[in-house]
Amino acid sequence: MTAERSDPAAQFSRQAEAYAASATHAKDADLDIVETLADCRPGDCSLDIATGPGNAAFRLARKAGLVVACDIAPGMLRVARRQAEERGLNNLRVVLAAAEALPFPAATFDAITCRIAPHHFRSVPAFLGEAARCLKPGGRFVLEDSLAPEAPATAAFLEEIETLRDASHAHTLSHAEWMAAMAGAGLTVTAEQVFRKVHDFAPWIERTGLERDAIDAIVARILAAPPEVTRGLFDLEGARVARLHDRKLILRAGIRSRF
Repeated sequence: MTAERSDPAAQFSRQAEAYAASATHAKDADLDIVETLADCRPGDCSLDIATGPGNAAFRLARKAGLVVACDIAPGMLRVARRQAEERGLNNLRVVLAAAEALPFPAATFDAITCRIAPHHFRSVPAFLGEAARCLKPGGRFVLEDSLAPEAPATAAFLEEIETLRDASHAHTLSHAEWMAAMAGAGLTVTAEQVFRKVHDFAPWIERTGLERDAIDAIVARILAAPPEVTRGLFDLEGARVARLHDRKLILRAGIRSRF
């Protein structure tokens, strides 16, 4: 089964409220890690790329002087703006912008974050190049995104399921791919860890707005897959898929010195 790639801006605008309500996006402990690694300070100007409903940006705004939250989806930015107002975060601004073409001068931001989004990007190298361009020397770039399973067959199967679930999905990188991409953008990784998320399957599969027949087809595909492919990835309870185990790579990097 294959899926035609959708327009991410339109799709995520439609899904903005669902993502705002998602506990694994809004409340999980990985947000604490991102906030700590970003290490925002009162005088900082910070950027959150592909902010979605604004979860990481809200954390930056607790300490930074100014936070810019950008996204390609107008619907996401409307939700982020509304939630910022509800929280009294007067130091947060929203900007419509693609991760691969940021409308900011070079060396603008003390801290840049991007959380659980690059697997949707059309070009990870372009995104990382823009992040490096916009980061001040000595600044902190903090990234969190899905990490491909180590077993090639399991990685390929998860890529298939992700694409069927979400037509805006592009590619889940392996650890080696992430390290090569970071180096290629002139970014030096200074800290990294893997955070393990466990998603209840039903809200995870339903969040993208799939029709019931499409969901049933994905469930049937998972149930029919060889156990050695799904083991450690999906928890199966009889004829039901109960949970998804998801690894996130979280890292901090800075601009590599030329000297």
